[in-house]
Amino acid sequence: MLARLFWLSLGTFMIGSEAFLMAGLLPQIAGSLHTPVAVAGQLVTVYALTYAVGSPVMATLLGNVPRKPLLVAALATFALANAAAALATNLPLLMLARVLMGLSAGVFVPTANSVAVGMVPPEMRARAIATVIGGMTVAVALGAPLGTLVAGLSSWRTPFAAVAVGAALATTGLALGLPRQPAAVPVSLADRLRLAGRPAILAAMFSTTLWAMATFVLFVYVAGLLTHTGVGGKEISIALLTFGVGSAVGNIYGGIVADRIGATRSAAFSLVALAVLLALIATTAWSLPAPASGFAIIALMFFWGAAGWSFYPAQTSRMTTIGAEAPVVALSLHSSALFFGQAGGAALGSLAISLTPVANLGFIGASLASLSLIVLGLSLRPQAVTAPALAPVPVAVDDEICLHAAE
Repeated sequence: MLARLFWLSLGTFMIGSEAFLMAGLLPQIAGSLHTPVAVAGQLVTVYALTYAVGSPVMATLLGNVPRKPLLVAALATFALANAAAALATNLPLLMLARVLMGLSAGVFVPTANSVAVGMVPPEMRARAIATVIGGMTVAVALGAPLGTLVAGLSSWRTPFAAVAVGAALATTGLALGLPRQPAAVPVSLADRLRLAGRPAILAAMFSTTLWAMATFVLFVYVAGLLTHTGVGGKEISIALLTFGVGSAVGNIYGGIVADRIGATRSAAFSLVALAVLLALIATTAWSLPAPASGFAIIALMFFWGAAGWSFYPAQTSRMTTIGAEAPVVALSLHSSALFFGQAGGAALGSLAISLTPVANLGFIGASLASLSLIVLGLSLRPQAVTAPALAPVPVAVDDEICLHAAE
């Protein structure tokens, strides 16, 4: 059982590593392909938008496909897309490879969670989810900075090739070791949209999107910020490692705090801390000389990661409560909101650095975190929380499992 969960976790680790290492690779990619960093940043936007839109659509279209071949095909496609990215000779080809990555990742990750909880007894379901999602957490903490370090020693193409090999290894493990899995009971796209149209769900999704925009408007271009403040090369890898460790700590801490003081309070505290940290990073970039400002920002990145990612488990808990009658659908909408925010943050950051110094991205992120807090507060109004459903949403077979695990 642990071996089977390992292959699922390795798959999410490879997906997370590729997604988060882009922040460290953008300057190299832009230089190699002779394009501005702001334009290269759209590689993040394209991936995130494809994931956000493609994940629920593909889940609807492929709902009747048995889950083992679906997992294997999705991860194999992801491996091939990374191999194509490593060989890409221009930006359009790299964009196309990232579209394929977004589609395949959007199929693999939710399916992997569903399979994981179905393979274990009820008392182990939460741990199964933690094991699979743990691949993403480790990717933020180790995969992204390690990939950036490797790229600094060789080329930006090397991390893509490494991810392709790792994803191919996980694909083989799943193909040989995962038992046959039945198809999930599909939920139509109309039913997903019906749930998304409820005021409380909409408000929660908008708050998540603004939070993700606040984080990624700076994170995507953090290598450029650090270069601007006088540090680069290995220091950027250290910065990403610092952020990743902070994110892992925040993810764990956020879940504990949410259990103790309530998910809404925990989410609110996280947004306040995130706004303060982002504003402090921007202030540091402006007020201290280089390279002192760069090293100070690297230190602050631990607390930025911890503050930012402590929001996610709390908000995830809120989503399973708000959409309690169909938690799998609610969580898929939550995931889409996150990636819409990543896409929006990358696009906004691209526009901002073409108009204003990169140091100001922290102030923009702080403003977005504050807006997320306002939306979170407005979502607590009684009419938003208790608005009746337009129509009942069908409950898929995995919904009860997912809700139990979330609890």
